[in-house]
Amino acid sequence: MGLALFRFLSRFPCFFFLVFISLFWQAGFPLKAFSEPNRPALIWNHFQLFSIVRSLAFEGDVLWVGTANGVLRYDLSNDDQKVYTTRDGLLSNIIHTVTIGPGGDKWVGTYGGGLSRFDGKRWVTYTPYGSGSPLVYGKEWRSFPEKTGLGDLWVYGILFDRDEVMWVATWKGVSRFNGTSFKTYTTDDGLIDKWVYTLSLDRKGTFWFGTEGGVTRFDGKNWKSWSNEDGVGVDTGRGVPPEAQALPFTPRHHQGGDKPLEYNPNYVVSSTIDANNHLWIGTLGGGLSRFDGKNWKSFTTRDGLAGNMVHALQIDSNGILWIGTNGGVSRFDGKRFANLTQKDGIGSVYAIAIDRQGNKWFGTFGGVSQYMGK
Repeated sequence: MGLALFRFLSRFPCFFFLVFISLFWQAGFPLKAFSEPNRPALIWNHFQLFSIVRSLAFEGDVLWVGTANGVLRYDLSNDDQKVYTTRDGLLSNIIHTVTIGPGGDKWVGTYGGGLSRFDGKRWVTYTPYGSGSPLVYGKEWRSFPEKTGLGDLWVYGILFDRDEVMWVATWKGVSRFNGTSFKTYTTDDGLIDKWVYTLSLDRKGTFWFGTEGGVTRFDGKNWKSWSNEDGVGVDTGRGVPPEAQALPFTPRHHQGGDKPLEYNPNYVVSSTIDANNHLWIGTLGGGLSRFDGKNWKSFTTRDGLAGNMVHALQIDSNGILWIGTNGGVSRFDGKRFANLTQKDGIGSVYAIAIDRQGNKWFGTFGGVSQYMGK
């Protein structure tokens, strides 16, 4: 490795591999966490992946990490690590969401590669056109009849309801999967916008969908929607987010004048339900909002929030709301915000997961950070 690299690894615990050089991923490049002898106990561990991490999911002691170059499986109990990419059966390596299903299957939503399921042995991919393994097209591939496939190839969220039925957020609506085929709900059914990014299910069994146009509630029969005009988010001023400026291309529906890719309080990208059955949503530039069933209340950096782009929301066992933003992580106890930012070693946060010990794990622009503080 060389002395300089070894000192770097010793200084920062990390999964050290280059996501842009796929050879390392496929060859099982050893991922080690290094620490200095006799070093005082720390409340942070930073794991460098050199990739944006948009999704984290725990399955016992196993952490599943969704990166821009595949899915990483990391077993905290023995440091066993495995990376899955298109060579293993994914249709796209850009991962937006990872969810553990009721039966233990891993469901992975991708950018342009549809929805994939992993049962521990093989991958099956679902698209608008059919399902099967991309590795053996023609042999096991099953075509869907018209309008019974997945809503779109771009998948941003996955949720299982009380009956263990899966709902999927896509760029062309919300798809409901009965195990065989999909039914997709769009603006024709009652969604405020067809570009859906987040799904939540409250304690009454009501669905909440976050879209590019606001929030929609669906109780199984009736639809109702809210936007910034109704109190969703705060219009903090328009501008192009840094992440959008770095994109190699602009999505087609953002290229016209109707939906420019800019800060927007109606652009809802994260959501969760608290113990009081209140909905919390995060927006792209409009801060954080809470809905109690009657009224909306919003919070921005003026109220102490770390950043106005709220990518991730997670509630811990003590009812504390953890908020991943472009300015770091905010901890909200119902009264005030406490922030973890660049001075703590954490920048933009896109995903949050909590392990069995209560430690917080954050997906960042360059990897994963573990926080062992309160």
